[in-house]
Amino acid sequence: MKRIAPAHRVRGILKVPPDKSITHRALILSSIAKSESVLYNLLECDDTLRTFEILNKLSVKFKGDFSRLEVFPPTEFSTPFSPLFCGNSGTTARIMMGVLASVKGFYVLYGDESLSRRPMKRVVKPLKKMGATMLGRNSDENLPVAIRGTKLNGCFHKLEVASAQVKSSLILAGLRAEGKTIVEEPFKSRDHTERLLSHMGAKLSVKENMIEVEPSEIEGFNLEAPGDFSSAAYFIVMAVAHPDAEIRIEGVGLNETRTGLLELLKRMGADVEWEVTESQPEPVGQITARSSTLSGIEVGGEIIPKVIDELPLLALLGAVANGTTVVRDAEELRKKESDRIASIVENMRRLGLEIEERRDGFIVKGPQRIQGGIVSSRGDHRIAMTFSLAGILSEEGVGITDAECIRISFPNYFDLLKGVTK
Repeated sequence: MKRIAPAHRVRGILKVPPDKSITHRALILSSIAKSESVLYNLLECDDTLRTFEILNKLSVKFKGDFSRLEVFPPTEFSTPFSPLFCGNSGTTARIMMGVLASVKGFYVLYGDESLSRRPMKRVVKPLKKMGATMLGRNSDENLPVAIRGTKLNGCFHKLEVASAQVKSSLILAGLRAEGKTIVEEPFKSRDHTERLLSHMGAKLSVKENMIEVEPSEIEGFNLEAPGDFSSAAYFIVMAVAHPDAEIRIEGVGLNETRTGLLELLKRMGADVEWEVTESQPEPVGQITARSSTLSGIEVGGEIIPKVIDELPLLALLGAVANGTTVVRDAEELRKKESDRIASIVENMRRLGLEIEERRDGFIVKGPQRIQGGIVSSRGDHRIAMTFSLAGILSEEGVGITDAECIRISFPNYFDLLKGVTK
């Protein structure tokens, strides 16, 4: 168990680890390009290593390490002798399905116990609509999934849920399909795949929530991954929620499809500022956050995909804000590494905090005292990091079981946390 003591003061200038979503996509897209790529500042963590190892088994050649990685794509993927392990990474599993569905060969993707419970039919079903030959467990709902690569046909997909993983899978399948592939989302989700593909010369167009892609070859590219906004979010929230705090985060990604939290914090009255210093292929800049007097807000609708990873933090913010905070339209949280709505509610109550659970979210009234206690991460890195902040803001400290799961996305999290708290 990891115990987080309360902090009397929060100060620091820091850089957060590289963006996990961009790292996954940079590895995958460089592996299907026509020419060599050079990637800098990639995130090396459990999830991204699963993508790296799978690509290696498919005969992609790499030289260097995650600080500077040369990628040499093969003429065609080889068929591995053993199943491909995705670990706990839903991004790896879902996006690789779209890549492998159109590549000659036979492939089996499987994951750990947690990933094997997460929904995969949302990817398998539309890929089968394109002509993919796939078979998954429980009527295609769960891993493992077996794929026999074949020629696909482009078609129109209207997604029921805004999901960057599903969207990316279908876009990459469309790169090698016959005819045009169109993906329409109910709301715009993170667009790293579209940005990188456009940068690499793909025949792709984006019109609001609709993406069109035609068969095309993509060129290798050079890319330096920015800091991960989802990792930065914990330090931003800690700063605005703590009574004596100022944090500046440099070199962080500021893609507007990821930074919905900043908009919500402004609505809550937070003292937070940001500036974009670079814009291609991803906007990058700095964020400064300071102690703030916060007010509760209602969150739902089209902003949800832009804050999906940060929604657990809103429960904590709601507890220290004045008034009522409502999160709705977020049932997708129940399909993450844990049922995040249930995890949030259970752990808030373990700390003596009042919260109302809803099917698609939760309601928190504040301000409340965070006394302390012991919580369960449920093996979910974002739940563990959220309640580490509860420890910083508490009166007596918070113990977190299985806090090691944070390595999935943020290997040096506790080192950075220790460096800015006193």
